[in-house]
Amino acid sequence: MLKKLLFAAFLVAVGAAVHAQGTVIWSEDFESGTTLPAGWTQTTAATDGGWKVATTAAHSSTDFPIPTRPGNVLGTNDDKCNCNKANEIVYLPKMDLSGHTDLRMLFDIFYVRGTYQAKTESLKLLASTDDGTTWTEVTALTGGGGWRSNFHVNIAAYAGLANVQFAFRYDDGTGWLFGAMLDNIRVVAPDNVVRARLTGVGTGRFIDAVPTIVTTYDKIMAGHEVALRGTVTNFEGFVPLTSFDILVTRGAETKTYSYTNQNLGFNQSVQFFIPYPAVLGANTFDFSVELANVNGVGDADPSDNTGTSTFSILGVEPQPGRKVVVEEGTGTWCTWCPRGAVMMDFIAENYPDLAIPIAVHNSTSDPMRNAIYDAGMLTLIGGFPGGLVEREADIDPLLGNPNFEKSLIEHLTQPAKILVSQNVEWDAATRKVDVTSSLQFLEEMNGDFRIAVAYTEEGVTGTTSGYNQVNAYSGGGQGPMGGFENLVSPVPAAQMVYSHVARQIVGGFTGAAGSVPVANPAGSVMSYQSSYNVPPTYNIDNMHVITMVIDNATGRIINAESTAIPFVSTSAPTLTFDAINVSLAPNPVQDAATLTIKVQETADVQIRVVDAFGRVVSEHNYDNISGKQFLPFRVGNLPNGMYTLVATAKGQVTSRSFVIQR
Repeated sequence: MLKKLLFAAFLVAVGAAVHAQGTVIWSEDFESGTTLPAGWTQTTAATDGGWKVATTAAHSSTDFPIPTRPGNVLGTNDDKCNCNKANEIVYLPKMDLSGHTDLRMLFDIFYVRGTYQAKTESLKLLASTDDGTTWTEVTALTGGGGWRSNFHVNIAAYAGLANVQFAFRYDDGTGWLFGAMLDNIRVVAPDNVVRARLTGVGTGRFIDAVPTIVTTYDKIMAGHEVALRGTVTNFEGFVPLTSFDILVTRGAETKTYSYTNQNLGFNQSVQFFIPYPAVLGANTFDFSVELANVNGVGDADPSDNTGTSTFSILGVEPQPGRKVVVEEGTGTWCTWCPRGAVMMDFIAENYPDLAIPIAVHNSTSDPMRNAIYDAGMLTLIGGFPGGLVEREADIDPLLGNPNFEKSLIEHLTQPAKILVSQNVEWDAATRKVDVTSSLQFLEEMNGDFRIAVAYTEEGVTGTTSGYNQVNAYSGGGQGPMGGFENLVSPVPAAQMVYSHVARQIVGGFTGAAGSVPVANPAGSVMSYQSSYNVPPTYNIDNMHVITMVIDNATGRIINAESTAIPFVSTSAPTLTFDAINVSLAPNPVQDAATLTIKVQETADVQIRVVDAFGRVVSEHNYDNISGKQFLPFRVGNLPNGMYTLVATAKGQVTSRSFVIQR
């Protein structure tokens, strides 16, 4: 089953073969019978007979099903026999290519270049000019999905020679792989006709990091861009496309976009993206598009050079005070996780003061994993890459509907119920971070709300193999993905820089119980104090602190704030003149400690100790406290663990986490 799943991604619908122009000087379509055609030979050590001529149905096997096409094809199926195909060569007849100055070989091919159990198959075109004594590699063929018609190889180096022989060499790498299929092989003398085609005209939200457009958006931030997209192809033309114009008509206005310094060979394509910023309110984009002035002279067949597109979207603005947490489940072991990394960087760049990206690494094989954060994420996501926007539905970073950005936009348009700010102090000598998280309630909010304080690091690198990133986009077969298509798999640690890495989450994944009062009238403010000792291997200059307010009843993050270390807020909600401050030393506590209470005005003070489950396990009332008081504090028989000290005076609340550790 695993092998079948690996292969399934390559299957696409088969299209009809369309022959290129030019003068065909030799061809073979394998329709004369079910044996190798006259003049063809092969060498093979396979027990199944090697290369065969048969229908696609006869060639097919369970894990290497061949997309249907009429008639016979030439193929070899390693999956069906699971035998020795480590050097299986089929030889074409010898050819007299004298009298020609330029030649191309065209053929239809079904070949995925698959990998299974660390073995990778290969298919190469070889050539000999000395009656087969020596062979030269002409090209190693690339993998792809479905039948690819008129696959093009330049064999001009053999034009003019009187004794040339070509061969296809399949190699299963000593593994149990898939195979290769060939049809309609032709040697062609090319013509000089310009052939261009415009396809894929569409409009949508432009994600330049990929690049791609997504058409499922209904909202976009005002000032952000949608894009008109299209693809220009040298459609089976032997003359390279070097330049062209794109004429775009929107309403009564037509604009011309010129593309020069192109070099599109036979069946090669290039995508263009023309950006258009969105305005606040309704946006309608209606386009008529024309491909013109190809190579400065025009296209031999202009009938396929036009397209249209319509796209409507609502331009919106973020609500004041909103910051949205986007948590991504990722891992260095995860084949598709480069997609998540690209999208996290995209939203960080495009929403620098609005989105708070946190990359939560998974698996003990990943050296960046934080076990507490990872365990929490695993309860909410079903696969990798996957993620959460304010801990709602599990979604894909790019491919989901909604994806990270679409969900982010939706959350940014929701009014803030709580304003969050924080003051962050850093002691370089002890590497201790003290955070005062402040909340201001804009409406009455009663219930079990909690604060979690996360730490992230940018620019994380490593030298061990655990920092290698597995990369399904290597080679470009899965399309562009922010440059990962140009990297190998796995990407060596020396080439990887990881961003938004979750290092710690103080208070736990669901937040510290008791860190927020149960009753919070509209306009009330409170603060929560927490601490974290940063390991010396983390670069404090690249770290951020994130205060998250979590509704424990729903698990949703209500609002958040992220700042660098250190940071002093100039707009933090402040307590009134009778504010209260508490501290406990030493922390962690073994048995006895000193409780320091400071109030601005004489007040009765209530001190509660809340455990990790939100239960009040201890309560003391102190009457007529004034100024700063030092009081004895004993933990008694409370078990080891994390607790929250909650102090209340004249309706004002502050809290601080502490640990009992004997």
